[in-house]
Amino acid sequence: MEREIVRHRGWLEPGEFLDLIGAANLIPGPNSTEVALYVGLRRGGWRGLLLSGVGFISPAVLLVLGCAWATSGSAHSRRSRECFVA
Repeated sequence: MEREIVRHRGWLEPGEFLDLIGAANLIPGPNSTEVALYVGLRRGGWRGLLLSGVGFISPAVLLVLGCAWATSGSAHSRRSRECFVA
């Protein structure tokens, strides 16, 4: 994240990013989500906060929903075996 946010895009200064990581370590929850939300807030205000939250969290939600759907039948169903057995 540091490479993208600081070096490539220049959205934060290196010192700001380090301060953000330090603050994120104090707050319960995943640091990457907290950093993404803060950068969204800095770049686009409340709209940016909401969009960055949706954009960052949606893929994980969709993945979990897909796994839940795939395994919603029997634990011994063919779909379950295909999803979790290599």
